Amino acid sequence: MGVEPFKIDSERGKFTAEIKGKALDAGATLVGIVSANAIDSLPPIWVGWTIKEYTKKTTDLMPDAKSVIVIGYHIWDDVLEIALRKDDDWVYPCYSPLWDIPLRISHHLETKGYEAVSTSSLSKKRLAQLAGFGAYGKNALIINPKYGPWIRLGSLVTNAELVPDQPFEQDLCGDCDNCLKVCPAGALTPYKVDDSKCLVRIHLSGSAEEIDKNKGLLRRFEPSLTQNAHLMCMECQKVCKYGKRT
Repeated sequence: MGVEPFKIDSERGKFTAEIKGKALDAGATLVGIVSANAIDSLPPIWVGWTIKEYTKKTTDLMPDAKSVIVIGYHIWDDVLEIALRKDDDWVYPCYSPLWDIPLRISHHLETKGYEAVSTSSLSKKRLAQLAGFGAYGKNALIINPKYGPWIRLGSLVTNAELVPDQPFEQDLCGDCDNCLKVCPAGALTPYKVDDSKCLVRIHLSGSAEEIDKNKGLLRRFEPSLTQNAHLMCMECQKVCKYGKRT
């Protein structure tokens, strides 16, 4: 009986490595595991840009949730920050790996007898820090030591009990405040973005009045490529000392 816990942990570790390998093979740059209890122990926060509601608990999505698989995808070129208008909405075709990778992991888990669901109802930035990807930066983005703020995030809730990674505890910003100084709209204070000022939010969902008021800044920092396509503002990312473009 005394060796059973070790045996279980060993098998769980092997299966965790298998799942991570599947994610990397599918195109993920980073992959980490967070226990459902760890993320559920944190209070809900309002996420206004994407889900437009308070974050949920994993058990709201899956009653027997055990783990969250966190995916990081490196945005290696500025063109990947493109936004395309389709009818009255915006789509991000270069972010499609963050839809495809979780689907492929989910399929693999299902072949092993587990359930999995891709979700945007959890705080991806909290998950990324808990999964060890990086620190929450002064630009209100996750900063990875290698890729800087140039990573985008996805997540997958599962009832498979996987081995969680260690949270990222290091402060990467220190005394640096380059991102605060360079934000053209003055939307940043340390570790917080004011979405009422951020050009990305204004261009994507702002009122006609907001867009007209900021048209000069939008023309310069959110340049149009075609009538229905523009690049999103990247000033706070470009000045970060981590993940510099080469």
